[in-house]
Amino acid sequence: MAIQWQRDKTVIGTLVVLLVMFGAMLAGGPTGQVVFSYATIALFGLYILLGVEGTAKRYSYKPFLAVIGVLVLVLGVGFALLWNFHFANPSYTDPVYWLGFPRATSVLVYWLWLPPALVLMFAYPYLFEKYIWSAAEAEEFRGMEGPDSTDGSDR
Repeated sequence: MAIQWQRDKTVIGTLVVLLVMFGAMLAGGPTGQVVFSYATIALFGLYILLGVEGTAKRYSYKPFLAVIGVLVLVLGVGFALLWNFHFANPSYTDPVYWLGFPRATSVLVYWLWLPPALVLMFAYPYLFEKYIWSAAEAEEFRGMEGPDSTDGSDR
C-alpha cells in the first residue's frame, strides 16, 4: 500500500510533529522543553483535524480551522507566559502569587486549562448541529436492516 501524499497529509504532518516531539524530548534543556511545548500545541490542532476530516471535506474546513486557530493562539500565549515566568525565576524562590496560586500555576489553571475547555465546550454544540449531525444519515442508519436491527422501540 503506497502512501498517497495529498490524501494523507494530515496523518503525515502528525507523524512529523510526533518525531519533532521525540527529538525535543531527547535533546532536553530549555530549547527542547519549549520546542516540545509548541509541538504539543501543533499535535492538538492536527488531532482535531484528523477527527473532523471527513466532515470538513463534505462541508468546509473554515469553522474547524477557526476553532483550532483560537486554541493554538490561547495555548501559544499560555505557554509563552509559562516559559517566560520559568526562565525569569527557574528556582521558584519567593514566588509571585496570582489569584491564589504561584504565577506559573495560575497560568496553567486559568490560561492553559480553562479557556481551551470553554472554547471547545461552546464550539462543539454549534459545530455538531450544523456540520456533524446529519438527519438524513441518521434516518438511513435507522433504516438499515440486519440480524439485530430494531425500529428503536423496546420489545
